[in-house]
Order: sequence, then C-alpha cells, then structure tokens
Amino acid sequence: MYKLDEKTSVIKDCILQMANQVLKMHHMVITALVDGDIDKSLKVIEMDNYVNSYEVEINELSIETLALLQPVAKDLRFIIASIKIASELERIGDYAKNLATYVIKNGKIDDNLKELSIEVGNTFINMLEHSIEAYDKNDTKMAMIIPEEDEKINELFKIMLNVISEEMINNKNIVINVYTVAALRNFERAGDHTKNICEHIIYQIKGHHVELN
Repeated sequence: MYKLDEKTSVIKDCILQMANQVLKMHHMVITALVDGDIDKSLKVIEMDNYVNSYEVEINELSIETLALLQPVAKDLRFIIASIKIASELERIGDYAKNLATYVIKNGKIDDNLKELSIEVGNTFINMLEHSIEAYDKNDTKMAMIIPEEDEKINELFKIMLNVISEEMINNKNIVINVYTVAALRNFERAGDHTKNICEHIIYQIKGHHVELN
C-alpha cells in the first residue's frame, strides 16, 4: 500500500506531466496560428485528449488518497490544490484547442497580427512556465509576482484590438476579424487561469487564500 508521501509524489508528477503537455500544445498552436498549419492544429486537438486524461487520473488519485490515507494539514491542502490546478490546466489546454480550431476553420492569422500574436503567445508561455516552476519548487514568492506578467498579456491584447478595429473601420473582412478577436482572447483567458494556479500554489503552501489582481 502506498504511503502518503509516495501518493502525493505520484500526484505531483502527474501535474507536472500535464503542465508540460499543455505547454507543448501552446508552443505548437502559436506556430500553427502564424503559418496556418492544419496538421499541427489537428495534433493540438489530439493532444487535448491526453490533457483531459491527466485531469481524470489526478482526480482519481486525489480521491483515493483522501479516502484511504486521510491526509490532514499541509497534505490535505496539497490534495485540494492539486485538484484545482489540474482543472486550471485542463482549461488552459482547451484554449490551445480553441486556437487550433480557429486555424482549421479560418487559416493563418492576418499578416499584420503575426508579430503581436507571437509576442502575446510567448508571453503567456513564459508565464505558464514560471508558474510550473513555482509549483515544482514550492516557491510562494515566485507565485506572488508571476501574475504581473498577465498585465503584459492584457496590454498586448488591447493593442491587437486596436489593430483589428482599424481594419474593421476600413471595411476589411469584418467577419474574419470578429472570429480573430474571439480566437486571440484565448491567450488572455489562459493568462487568467495561470494566475489562478499561482493562487492555488500559495494556498497549498501557506494555508490561506489570496486574490492576485
């Protein structure tokens, strides 16, 4: 029978594997978005199934741990945080899938949005990478400052909206631009969920909830 520390170690490894899968999805979808790569987009959608499987596995391991090993204090917080972090990662994976679906339906992003799309995508990836590092190292100080990176994502998204608005004023493919706004908003939402991960990390370690605005 597993000991509690062995069980929590297995759960942590699953979360790290899940997080790395989500990162790969976003790396691939940025390239697909810029190049209009249908094959990469289909691969991202396929990878999302594995991300969903990780969430199911983490939830099952967590429930089993709660039922059989009855964790308390920091171990109980770890289990609760693990379930929540897995849920956040599943949503972040969905946002990559949404972007991949956009590429399949609409092709590559407009040329005048390519550089901004790459920048906002890479900014998000850095934010997620940092949150994974904070989780792996149990680093609350790092978790506290990571949400500042979300501000850059929000600012870049505003710039994108301005560029798209100018196109719409000039009567350039209004329908596609509406879909483009919806697609690029996935980066903004993914940043919000990454911020939530940081809040769960702090709860897991410190035992109290914080709202990182």
